[in-house]
Amino acid sequence: MERKNSSEARIVAAATRLYAEEGFDVPPARIARLARVSARALGSPQSLRKRVFAANFGGRWKPEWEALLADRRIPLEKRLSRFYAEYRGNITRTGARLWTRAGLTGMHQKGNFSATLNKRLLIPIAQELRHAARIKSGKRIAKHEIEVVQVLHGAIAFPHTRSHIFGMDVYGRLPDLVSMMVRVWLPGAKAEMQRLHRR
Repeated sequence: MERKNSSEARIVAAATRLYAEEGFDVPPARIARLARVSARALGSPQSLRKRVFAANFGGRWKPEWEALLADRRIPLEKRLSRFYAEYRGNITRTGARLWTRAGLTGMHQKGNFSATLNKRLLIPIAQELRHAARIKSGKRIAKHEIEVVQVLHGAIAFPHTRSHIFGMDVYGRLPDLVSMMVRVWLPGAKAEMQRLHRR
């Protein structure tokens, strides 16, 4: 069993590295050679991709983040700064490139990534933004409101895109950059929420 676990770890590590740097069309023989196993040990391409994603992204979401985002005893600015600093804090170059390549090949569309992102993150933040903007509404969060939150979500993701995908410099520590982006975004986001609910 230990030998099997060891070979599986080498397979996933090799596939992760090659997928991230070269894409998902890497010949299985190259993955097997790097992992020091037979090509047969890899399993099917679909199975290998699932194992790679489970190893790199499975279990990344922390249930305590949901409680943090909903805790109105803490100012929204501090909640968002803390959440995004933790949520984006363990992104590696390999992970960023792997996730981007998966998006380019349409792999995220085949799963429930968008629905999960909305449920766990975008809708709860939009609800808290409504509250911060003193908007009382029992209506479901609208698509335009989600787009307001996506402005922040995308901005905070972009430093990793700049550094890990484009090879560009990023100036400052991630927690400081996150806090700055939240401070810049929040006043305008509250104003936009109020505008949307006046229409």
